[in-house]
Order: sequence, then C-alpha cells, then structure tokens
Amino acid sequence: MITKSNLKNMLISTGFGHTSNDKYEKYYPFSDCSITVDFKNEKIIYPEDKGFKVNVATTINFSEPENFVVLECVNRLLDKGYRSENIELERTWSLGHEQKSGRADICVSDQNGKMLFIVECKTYGSEYNKEMKNILSDGGQLISYWQQERGCRWLVLYASNINSNNEIEYATDSIDCSDDENILNLAQKDATILLYKNAHTVSELYDAWKETYEQRFSGDIIFRDDSVAYDIGVKPLRKKDLKDFSENDKIVNRFEEILRHNNVSDKENAFNRLIALFICKLVDEIQKTDNDIVEFQYKVGTDTYESIQDRLQRLHKEGMEKFMREEIFYVSDDYAENLIKQYTKQKRVKMIEELRNTLRILKFYTNNDFAFKDVHNEELFYQNGKILVEMVQLFQDYRIIGSADVQMLGDLFEQLLNKGFKQNEGQFFTPTPITRFIWDSLPLGQIMTKADGIEYPKVIDYACGAGHFLTEGFEAVEVCAKAINSSTKPSNQWVEKKIFGIEKDYRLARVSKISLFMHGAGDGNIIFGDGLENYPDKEIIPKSFDILVANPPYSVKAFKPHLKLSNNELDILDKISNDGSEIETLFVERISQLLKPNGVAAVILPSSILNKENESFITARESLLKNFNIIAIATLGSKTFGATGTNTVILFLQKFNEPPKRSDMVIDSVEAILSKADIDGWEDESILRGYLKKTGVKRDTYNEFLSKSKDYDFWENDNYFSQHYNEFVNSSEYTKKSKQKTFQKLSDLDQKKWFNQKFYEYAFSVEQEKLFYYSLVYNQDTLIISAPDENKEQEKFLGYKWSNRKGQEGIQITKAGGCLYNASDRGDNNSIAGLIRNAFSAEDEFDVEELDTYYYRLRLQDMLDFSGTTFNKSIKTTPTRVLKDIPGLTNYRLSDKNYFDLSIGNRVLSDEVVENGSIPIYSANVFEEFGRIDKQNITDFSMPSILWGIDGDWMVNIIPANKPFYPTDHCGVLRIKTDDIIPKYMALALQVEGKFERFSRSNRASTQRISNLIIQVPSVVDQQRIVDEIEAIDKKIADEQAIIIEQSEKVKSKFVEMFGTNHVSSLKPYIEQIRGVSYEPKDLNYNLVDGYITLLRSNNIYNGDLILDEVQYVSEDKINQSQYLKKNDILMSFSSGSIKHVGKSALFKLTGKYTFGAFCTVIRAIGSLSPEYIATYMNLDECKSQIMELAKGININNLKNEHIDSIQIPIPSDFQQIVFCDYVHTCDKLKFEAQERLGELNTAREGLIDKYFR
Repeated sequence: MITKSNLKNMLISTGFGHTSNDKYEKYYPFSDCSITVDFKNEKIIYPEDKGFKVNVATTINFSEPENFVVLECVNRLLDKGYRSENIELERTWSLGHEQKSGRADICVSDQNGKMLFIVECKTYGSEYNKEMKNILSDGGQLISYWQQERGCRWLVLYASNINSNNEIEYATDSIDCSDDENILNLAQKDATILLYKNAHTVSELYDAWKETYEQRFSGDIIFRDDSVAYDIGVKPLRKKDLKDFSENDKIVNRFEEILRHNNVSDKENAFNRLIALFICKLVDEIQKTDNDIVEFQYKVGTDTYESIQDRLQRLHKEGMEKFMREEIFYVSDDYAENLIKQYTKQKRVKMIEELRNTLRILKFYTNNDFAFKDVHNEELFYQNGKILVEMVQLFQDYRIIGSADVQMLGDLFEQLLNKGFKQNEGQFFTPTPITRFIWDSLPLGQIMTKADGIEYPKVIDYACGAGHFLTEGFEAVEVCAKAINSSTKPSNQWVEKKIFGIEKDYRLARVSKISLFMHGAGDGNIIFGDGLENYPDKEIIPKSFDILVANPPYSVKAFKPHLKLSNNELDILDKISNDGSEIETLFVERISQLLKPNGVAAVILPSSILNKENESFITARESLLKNFNIIAIATLGSKTFGATGTNTVILFLQKFNEPPKRSDMVIDSVEAILSKADIDGWEDESILRGYLKKTGVKRDTYNEFLSKSKDYDFWENDNYFSQHYNEFVNSSEYTKKSKQKTFQKLSDLDQKKWFNQKFYEYAFSVEQEKLFYYSLVYNQDTLIISAPDENKEQEKFLGYKWSNRKGQEGIQITKAGGCLYNASDRGDNNSIAGLIRNAFSAEDEFDVEELDTYYYRLRLQDMLDFSGTTFNKSIKTTPTRVLKDIPGLTNYRLSDKNYFDLSIGNRVLSDEVVENGSIPIYSANVFEEFGRIDKQNITDFSMPSILWGIDGDWMVNIIPANKPFYPTDHCGVLRIKTDDIIPKYMALALQVEGKFERFSRSNRASTQRISNLIIQVPSVVDQQRIVDEIEAIDKKIADEQAIIIEQSEKVKSKFVEMFGTNHVSSLKPYIEQIRGVSYEPKDLNYNLVDGYITLLRSNNIYNGDLILDEVQYVSEDKINQSQYLKKNDILMSFSSGSIKHVGKSALFKLTGKYTFGAFCTVIRAIGSLSPEYIATYMNLDECKSQIMELAKGININNLKNEHIDSIQIPIPSDFQQIVFCDYVHTCDKLKFEAQERLGELNTAREGLIDKYFR
C-alpha cells in the first residue's frame, strides 16, 4: 500500500523531483502542466490552471491512502498522453431515490468532451479484491456511475502499490460499456436478450452484463505498453500473453454455466464441439511465435460471428490434417471468385455474389463442427454464435502447449471429459485410479533398464478411448526414467516413436489426441481405425510392442457383419456367429499378435472371459495359455466401473520368449509321452509325472492305456478312464454304429476291434489336448488379487466410490490409491501394485502382510480342471480345494450321474404367477417362495431335493420328500440316487463348498460349475452324527432368536397395555432434534486413528438396536459439539434410498465418543418423558404409521423435523414411566443374555463346520 511513510519513494520512482520547502514536482510536457506534492501542508496540487478539474478538496490531501492511488493513477495517465483538461476528479452524481451522492475518483473524456472512461481507485490488495467482489455481486460503484454517465465507453477498476524494492506495481481491469454488434443482431430475433442500450437502471445494466456478457472483463486497456491515449480497446491477444490454467479459474464450472444459461442440454455434443475448439487452439499455438497474435480469440469490435467461425473452420482443417491425418473440407472466402475466374476467365460480379452467398449459407447456417445447438437458419446461427464466442473466450487466454503445470492441465481435461461424454454400448472409460494402478503394476524398471542406459518402451492401447492409459503411461515412463537415472531430464522426444493408440470412434480418437497434448505428450500417435487391424504405414504391425494396456469393448451385439479387416486374420472370428456379441475374445487373440516376445500386457476384461463356455471364449483362453505366462489376475468388484455393475478382471501377462516357440516345443513333448518314447532326462518326464499326480492316475495304469492293449470296455470301472468310456459309449457315433445292420452282422471280435480303435482315437485326442495345456502351465504360478465383495470394503480397497448425487456425479476419491497403489510413490512395494510388479520378476516371492486378505498365489495348473473329459480351459481364480487324506472318506464328483441328478428349472413369466397357486415357486432365494404357480416342471417328489441359488447370494436349502415345488431358471436342483449319502449332510457340504468357490450374484453357480465339485463323504453313521450335532445347535440358535423377538414384543405389548388409554400430546415439547454430520469422502477413514471418531449411520440401526458391523470414522473437524452422541439419545434414520429404512430408530446406550451422519437425526429427551419411553414408542407400528401419514405429499424417503414434532404420543405419569422403564430394563437384560448365548452358539456352529467340512 502507498502511505505517507513511503509516498516520497513512490514519487521518486515515478519521476518526481525534490524542489524547495519539502515539495516534489513533476512536469508533463505533452500537456504542458505539472503536479506538485507539498509535504509540509500535506497537499497534492493538480494542474487546475491547465483545465484539470478537482470537484472535492478531500481528494487532494493526505488523509486517505486512496488519494495516493488516485495521484499515482493520474501520473500514469499524464505519462500515457492524456491531457490535463480531459481529466476530472470526484465528479458527483445523485444516486438512487435517497439522493445519496456518488463520486467517481477519476473521469477521462475524449477530445470532444465525451466520457471515455471512469476509474474507481482502491488501495492495493484486500480493498481492490473486495471491490472486485462487489462488482461481480451487484455491479459495485462503477456500474452505478455508468448509469449516471450512459455515454461512458469503459469502466476501470484500479489499484497501485510500491513494493519493497521501491518499484511501482498496479492492478487493473475494465468493462466494455458497448453492446456487441453480434449480440445486437441476435437480439433482433430474440427479445429476451438483455442489452445495455435497453437498460434503464443500475440493476438492469448489471443484469445485462451478467446474463448477456458473462460478467466479462477486458483487462488492462489503458496502461498496457501497446495502448495509445484516446484510442483504447481490447488489445490483440498474443501468444506470449497466454497463461497457465489455475484451479481458481473454475473452468469446468464456467463451461457448465455457459451450457446452462444458453439452454444447451446435449452435453455430449457440447463436449465434441469443445474438442474441435481444442484442436483449433492447439494448431494455433503450434504455428505461432511468441509475438504473433493468436487466431484463437474473439476480437471484440472487429469480429463477426461469421469471421470467427471462418477462422476456426480453417484452424480445424489444419489441426485435423496435422494431428489425425484426416482431411477436412474448408471453403475459403474467395472460393467463389476464384472458381468463376478459373472456368470463365471473367469477373461475373452477380454470379460470384450469388454463389458466394449460397456457399455462405451452407457454410454457416447448417450444423458443423462448432454447432453447440442445431443450426439451420440465420436466427439459430446467431444463437449458436453467442455460445461459440463464450466458449472461445473461456479458453482463449490460456496456454496448452508448454504449460508449466501439465498435471493441472490433464486434471482439467479429465473433469471436462467426465462432465461431457456419455458411454456407448460396450464402451466404458477406465477410472483414472485403475489406469494408475495398472501402470504402477507393470515392471517398467525391468523393461527400460539396459546395459547401455535407458530404452523407452513401445506402448500401445488398441482401444484407447479417451486416452487415459496413454497419458498415464507417459507419466509412468517419465517417472521410471528418472528413477533409473536421476540425471534424466523430463522430455517427450521419445513419444513420437513409442506411444500408439487406436480408436474406432472418431470423436474419441480426437479426444485421445487432445488428451495427449493436455498431458504433455502431444507427439504421441492416435490412429483413427480398428484395433483389430494392422496398419503397416502407421507402424501398427505384429510383434512390435513392448507393452500393451487396454480396456477393450465387450458384449457388442451383432458386430461381426460390420467388421471389415483387410490386413489381418483372427482365428476366433470363425467361432462367432453374425449375431454374436463376444467381441472381447477377438481382442484377447490380438494381444499375442501385437506383443514382442517377452512383452507385457495388462488388459481389463469381463470376468466371463475366464469361464464362459462358448466356443469363442474357449478359443480365447487357448490363445492366452499358448502364448503367455499369466503373471497375475486381479478380480475386481462391481463398484470398480460404477454404473456398469460389471464384474471385471485385469489380466497381467508376459509373452513367452521365442524362438523357439513354446507351443511347438510342447507339441514335441506330448507326442513323446503319447508314443511312449524314452523321456528320461527330458522335461517330458516332469510333465508326465505332474500330470499323473494331477489327475490321480498311476503310472502303470497310464502306460497300459497308452499301449492300447486292453479292450475299450476294460476301462468301464476305472476311476479315471471310466469318464472316457462313458463319453464314448454315450456318443452319437457309438449309438449310430451299434444300430447299423451291417455292423451287427460283423463278428463280436470285429465289432470290438472297431470300438477299440474309435475309443482310443477319442481318448487319445482328449489326453493329447489336456497334456498339451498341462505342459504349458505346469510350472507357472499366478498371483490372484481378490477385491472384497461388500460395497464399503470395495471402496476401501479401491480408494474411491461412485456418486449419483446431483452436481457430484462420478468418481469421488476417498483415499488416493486405496490399497491399490501409493499415490505419492510409484515404486512403493507395499501395495497391490507392488505385489504384481514383483510377480513379473523371477526373484523370491514378495509379501505384504497388511494386504494378505486381498491376495494369494495359485499354481496355474490348479486353476484349470484336468480331471474330466470336458476340457473347456476355464480358469478358476478361487483357491483349489485340498481334499482330506482321511480313511473312511469317499470322494463324489457331482457330475457322476450314477449318484446324482443335477438340473435347473424354467423361466417363469409374470402372468404365470397366481396368488393362490398350488405349487410354491423357488428362484435364486431358495428359502423364500418367489410366488405360486399352477403347473409343474418336476413330477417325481418321492425323494428330498437340495436347492441352490444359481445367480444370487450363495444359499442352499433342502426340500423334504413329497413336497412339490417349482424351480425357476435361477434355481438349481440336486437329487441323490444313493443311500450312501444323507441329503441333509449333502446340503451342509454343498453350502460350504459354494462359499469356498465364492459363488455369488456375479460368480454364478451354474450346473457346469456345480458338477465339477468334489464332495468328500464319510460313512452314513458318521454323516448322521454330524447332521444331528449341527441340527441340535441350530435348534438352540432358533430358541435364542425366539427369546430376543419375544422380549421385544413383550415391551411393545406392555406399552400398549399401560398407555393405550392415556391422554396424547404432540412430541415437540418433550424433545429437541439434532441433524447429523455433513461430510465428504475425504473426511472419512476406514480405521479409528487420532482425530477421527466413530460415525453411526442408518445401516447401523436394525430392529430397534444398534449394530456396529459396518462403521466408518469421520474427522472431528466436521463435528459440532451438539453432534456428539450422548447416552440415551435416540438415533433415527431420516433419509434413505429405501422407504423401509426411513423412520427406524434405536436408543443409544454405548460409552465412548460417537457421532452420526447427515442422513440421521438425534432425538434428545428434554422434558418429562424418559428416553426409554420415547424410544419404545418410536418402534411401535402405531408410531411408524403416524410418521408415514404425516410425511404424505413429500418425498417419502426424506423426513422433516416437523413430522417428528407432530407425532402424537400418550403422556404417562412419572410413576408409570418408572414402572415401564424397569420392565424395559428387565426385558433388555434377557435380550442381552440371549444375544450373548447366540454369539457363542454361532461360534460353536462355525467350529463344527470347520471340523467336519473344511
């Protein structure tokens, strides 16, 4: 701030000289005048003798620091060339109805005496900022002055300061008081547009500035270097004037506001138009030198909507050719004249004019790359032109190329992308945390470190979408290069030859290219094309990439007829029908095509890729097994990709090194084994030994099979080869041959000879295939990352969650990196990414103890089922069940039709369900009837049936014999054909096995998977003993549960008995209500640490009690003193996505620090009614009915305080309350004791399950 103490320094710095008697003076030759500052009399003497006007004397003394700002500003004006006779201080007007005076600090007129600009001076810093806020809020003082001086052309806010180096610095901004010609044209067609010329009050002027001109400022129009006195205006924007984006600029909010006030509802289209503008801006910045005027700007006063759009269309053409190698048609202004001259050699004025006008209409009055709204006439052109100008002005002042904060630029682009892009079928953007996790999981250091230094990897994303993987990869590689060699300077020179993305969607391809620029990797290659195709001219050829990362499309209906590959062949394509949707299987095959030997891949795929039984999926798994070491598989939960709800896996792969080709070597090994060659000392010996152990076949037995010395029926009762026998004799070939009359005429010996030949041909083909794949996988270990199933645990694991709340849609980071990676250290090993990165290494296994619930290691051979004849190469990620080696246990495979019958039900249509049907329907929930029906799909109920849910939460139930039921296609049925297995024992065993396999809503318990299970069964006597033990505990559990329910009901009954006839009153006088804590995800923690306390929410209220199974912890900074729970507070759910949870409540009896969330409220007793009394009443149906009745007419899922205040409650006497509370305490004691016993019984039951079944 300029003050009396530093005023002399300011004067000296601005050219004032010290004269006599403590005076400082400066002469201005252009105006032939001087200013004198008299320190003795504390007076500023302006050149009033030269026409300078001073209307109020208080501005020429030393009383206010603002006077020194005025002095410094006047000095600057005179230096600039403004004449003293055109400057006036403290011009006075009457403002408003109260006739309050308003005085402008400085007014400057032009040489004709018309007001040129008004300057409001403020002291530097807070006062200047405060007045800027006032201007934005209601127009401040400047717009008030403007209303009095309507001929004024500019309004200026000004402040100055002298810094510690005695240098003068100033801040200024301005408002253009003229209506834009383009806006005036638009207003002729749209009377709702507010114009300055139609404004008659201060508020109307402010509204026009705010609504029509977006509160737009014009910057330093007066004092900048290239500004000339009396000839001022918005300076042309030069490349050197561009600035970096800043968080404070709120670009995303302003982008959305432009769309909102212009009624643009199609955000996706708007974002596509924004991408076109970014292309224009990029090519403009690249082509210009620092002193050049940029073309990406709206030149106020000279640009028309047509001229700026013409300029943008030309820039867009140049950008698309440069960045995307795509030619865009552009018609220049002189096209018509040049065309006519070329063909007629004459200047046909009328013809040229007519053609030019037609081209102009086609060029501007139709939809094009800059149409934020539909354009098909002049009026719509002007409406869209307004939006286009606002968008250009939003971005024109900022730089993209050479930004000092690339991270900020990238984050900004991601925010715009999330706001503006809708995902199409099979196309889902990868959340940024997942792209970061994948890149941190790859062994970049191992790949890039070479003997002679750093070698940058060649990277491809063959379905790059919006470019997330490529931009994250660029950053990851840069960080790794720095880690390998600390002297490595950041550089993007390697990008042009090393980063490649392919995208089939034209819009997304453009987005990817812009995204690379925004993240500092603009030279990266984006190919607009099909990721399944080769492009040799663009360096997309087989075996040429070190790293492949991708989230390819999946489940695209009937894509095959539209797939046109001219330069590539995919084997899986023949396995897909024209109506098929499994496009992801082609992208799996493509991985092996593109990667170099030893190359690595990380690909996100639907989890069905591991086990779906279609031929194309099987072939895709064959491609994986034949070409890759499967390093790790991360199984992700349904919350990973938000609204898609799709369960996904990330496959981390490393291609086999070659030559020699691994699969060729394996073929030789299998041939040697099957031909009984001498394999001693060869790898083949290890393969065969492991395979026989895996399948449970003795070496002698297998050799006997290989020798083909036994007739085919010899194998009928063999533990292993009986499967081959059964498949063979049940085959259509066997059945058809057996019925041939000519075959029947053959001798038994000849018939058997034929059967033997065909049996061994079939059996050898099965064994050959199984041995081949066993040979490929037998020495591989795979790291399994298993995300938790429960939603809150998934959030903790991922470090983010998804929000549908208006204004906060999309990802919300709860803890950057979660368990996946260390957000501040890419090389940290103590994370899931660190575990996977180490799994690529041949070194000893690396473990992180605190993450051990999320991962385990499996032998890849144990992840495939080699036991049966149907070998579909399904890859199972659950741990392999280790069978107990205990005498007396018999192993039963549920696929064995001699002992079991497996089936599923039929789809039930809604009109088949009848209210009083005779047969109960069971679906995925096998404990509750789905409904009733009057038909059957099972006729024999003479034996018990074991039901399991195929695609819901895993559950098993047993239906007694002679009880009819109707299973749907979501319900499986298991029936036992032997007396050696007790159905109740089997139901218990199946429940345990299903949990082990992690069957769930997403991991379907299909009949194929159930049939692969092996159940170990003891003798019938032992089975019955085990069943009896568990049923005895189950009975005790049911008894304790009954006690808990009984005591709760007794309290309710006692309430009605004691108070049913009492006088009633509203609850309001007896309570106060406190709303819960509002917080954001960043305020939460999943662990109780310093500064956090336990947060109770609606899900913690259950049947009138508090349960603490799922709690989070909130920062104490968010909590008011009143929001700490006190003993005997009543916690009530006020808001919920489910109506059944609204109004539920529980009495708080815990000790320690607790608070509660914003969707809850606390009811605190303050009158004569006891908390126990109120809490009991709150849980009565009578009270709940009142709440719902009171809440009618509003969103039933959100209660209000007045609803609770209005509840009518019986008013007891003090004595009645004491009696009732004693009764409640007695019942609570019995409930508590029953709950304690129940906990012990559940633990005991789990112990029995562990003992007998696990």
